[in-house]
Amino acid sequence: MAKRAEGESGSNPRLIAKYTMLVTVMLTGVAPHRIRRFEECGLCRPVRTPSGHRLYSDTDIELIKEIAVLEGEGINLAGVKVILKMRRGRRE
Repeated sequence: MAKRAEGESGSNPRLIAKYTMLVTVMLTGVAPHRIRRFEECGLCRPVRTPSGHRLYSDTDIELIKEIAVLEGEGINLAGVKVILKMRRGRRE
């Protein structure tokens, strides 16, 4: 089972990357090409296995669902990125 970078997941099991793309699609209802687009835009960062497969954590699943809701409200991905940063109290 892959994990986030050392120290990043600590003892929080929600940060352990354990879901494949197929499972992530089933859990979120978001198509694989959309999830890959979220990654390309820097909205999510799945862990990669040595063979290059993406693995997602529970936190990633929640984030993908949140992005999909915002996108469903007509917000483009650049706008989603700004909203997520504001919600998390980060500034660019």
